[in-house]
Amino acid sequence: MKKTILILFLVSLNVLASENKFERYAHPTQAIAFLKTDIQKFKDSVEKKPINQSVSIRSLGHKQQVLISVPMGFKVDDFIQDIKKDNNVELIVPNFVYLGNYPEYKPNDPLLNKQRHHFVMKNTEAWEISTGKEEVVVAVTDDGYKLDHEDLINSWFKNSNEIADNGIDDDQNGYVDDVIGYDFNEMDNDPSSDSRYGSHGTHVSGIVAAGFNNNTGVVGYGPNIKVMPIKFYGKNSWTSAMVLESYTYAANNGAKIITTSYMIDDFVGDTAYEKALNYAYNKGLILFNSAGNGRARQSKRTAFTKLLLVASTISKAISRREKTDMKSFFSNYGRGVDISAPGEPIHSTGRSLKYVDMSGTSMAAPNAAGTAALIWSVHPEYSRDQVVAKLMMGADSIDALNKKYINLLGAGRVNAEESLSEKHKPPHIINARFLKNKKELRIHVWGVLASSSFSRSGGIILRKITELGSADIAIKLKNDYFLGTNELVLDIQEKGEFELILLSKEIVDPFGQELDGDHNGQAGGDFIYKFTAD
Repeated sequence: MKKTILILFLVSLNVLASENKFERYAHPTQAIAFLKTDIQKFKDSVEKKPINQSVSIRSLGHKQQVLISVPMGFKVDDFIQDIKKDNNVELIVPNFVYLGNYPEYKPNDPLLNKQRHHFVMKNTEAWEISTGKEEVVVAVTDDGYKLDHEDLINSWFKNSNEIADNGIDDDQNGYVDDVIGYDFNEMDNDPSSDSRYGSHGTHVSGIVAAGFNNNTGVVGYGPNIKVMPIKFYGKNSWTSAMVLESYTYAANNGAKIITTSYMIDDFVGDTAYEKALNYAYNKGLILFNSAGNGRARQSKRTAFTKLLLVASTISKAISRREKTDMKSFFSNYGRGVDISAPGEPIHSTGRSLKYVDMSGTSMAAPNAAGTAALIWSVHPEYSRDQVVAKLMMGADSIDALNKKYINLLGAGRVNAEESLSEKHKPPHIINARFLKNKKELRIHVWGVLASSSFSRSGGIILRKITELGSADIAIKLKNDYFLGTNELVLDIQEKGEFELILLSKEIVDPFGQELDGDHNGQAGGDFIYKFTAD
């Protein structure tokens, strides 16, 4: 009977452990005793107590340490109090049961310590929470890939519906033998690197998904994260069609995230590129792009509101004037930037050399994308919007180190541990300002809003104040809200005194958490802004 009770209890512990609960319990049938005498003298002493004759004693590898099975009918605390009275016992304590994944996790990849971004972003702490459950495919659109790299050979997404080298489009997706990605620059099924290209794509791929805990080189973001290698840049001219087809292919063939580390300022106004973004976004993908290396404020690419632009921060200071988390001198910034991540310097896989340092917003974007992939792998039940909310609202503020760029580096620097925690900060309004020359009110948003949670009138109230009182007036948003939208823009054609009210109960994040309208760090409280339009 005693064994049956113990087995049932341990089954319940296993269920709790599978839910990643970190708790400690006193074992209901066991205690540990530290003896003043040897085990035999303790046994003789216990046997003299009729009430304890059913006690069993097992040595714990030392003649003065024993594991005691508590007899039926006793609570462990009561039993401990009774045994404490025995002169042969120095100390007796519960045998605690610990639930959860307690070991501190650190991959065995030998070059991990050179990857300072993992420590800055608290990735090692995030891996202690979880290294992921389900596979997440990140499409890397770049200039080629060293497919046989020792630290990437098992990192590529494989199209299981295609038979290699049989010259047949087995899965009828329009591409023959596309087993490992595709080359849309040369229109063949080989996205590998050549003598001129591939260093960039290989490095970016290693940041996202270098072999995890494989005792080789560097490490990516998790064992279940794979890269879909899509080559769209190379010896042939780079065209709108190449980008459009690359994004469409990724969205149709299993990718959940696309990361692109290319200068897209000139794509503004390109209908084909906008179609590419729209198609992937509407299919539920998260789209990342580098913010750019031109030291520009509000670069042209900030016009794209369906992708997340990633600024670069320093992961390891190499001069007295630098500090970790400062904006990289080359990085673009502005209200259109969504988030920041380490991009200088980043140690990852190379094409000519096995492992190299590279710097740029090209490296920051895959760091943000890799974190999003980890979040989704840990929480496959999350929607796309919820993954982005966790990424954005888990970020650390770095404004104190970047006083020239306050509120211009997105939500902050990515913090993977915080993004995997149960709670996250609520969204809030950074500021609102009326632009007289454009007759518009711009509302700068921090975090992610649920696009379905507010309507054109429900959560946003515009009230005109006059001597006779006040009256709500019709509002018109000049822009739609997407995951890459940082500003809500209201058209203000009338003149006078106004009060803008954002109702926190109506404006929520994708998890239903209300807007922190009064900036007290807690969800709830309406945002109120008074202004004059003349």
